[in-house]
Amino acid sequence: MSPLASAASTPRKDNVVRLASRGKPGRQRLLEQLFDRHARALRLFLKARLIPGEEIDGLVQDVFARLMAVDGLEEKMSESTGSNRAYLLTMANNLAVDRQRKSTRRKAYYVAQRGLERERMDERTPEEIVAAQLELEAMKAVILNMRPVWRRAFVLHRFRNMTYEDIALRMGITVKQVENCLAQAMKRIRKARQKIEAPG
Repeated sequence: MSPLASAASTPRKDNVVRLASRGKPGRQRLLEQLFDRHARALRLFLKARLIPGEEIDGLVQDVFARLMAVDGLEEKMSESTGSNRAYLLTMANNLAVDRQRKSTRRKAYYVAQRGLERERMDERTPEEIVAAQLELEAMKAVILNMRPVWRRAFVLHRFRNMTYEDIALRMGITVKQVENCLAQAMKRIRKARQKIEAPG
């Protein structure tokens, strides 16, 4: 078992290292070493920034996933630089700030949507309100009854605004598989909407 596998709390870290270092065995060893040396410090740093506990592992994972796109990573992270931890903490901080901005935008959008919904509710008949609630429940049921891998890809893409590449890294699958999952999920949703909107 690799040092990374024993240190990680979930197997998804192995997926990140494997995908990030595909065809680059030296990079895999480097990522394992970086994880062993700095993952705990990253978690403590994010906790000190008041990041919710359930989001910390995801952010740590994202840091190591982003390392795959760094040109000349082996040189930047060589022992001689002495700034590996500072580099990783800066990356974690940037990701945390980005996530906070997205969260703020989502909340603002949600508040605006709720305001619009309240205005519309005032204009709706009781029958229309019940029909809208039933449609919402039906769509929730469709999503919950999807294959878990389709549902997870759909939720990450639609509700967390993640790119196909980030979803692939998070789930440990290929981008092509992510595309297929999302296509299947949307197919199910379209069929459900057609049934809901069908006369009678």
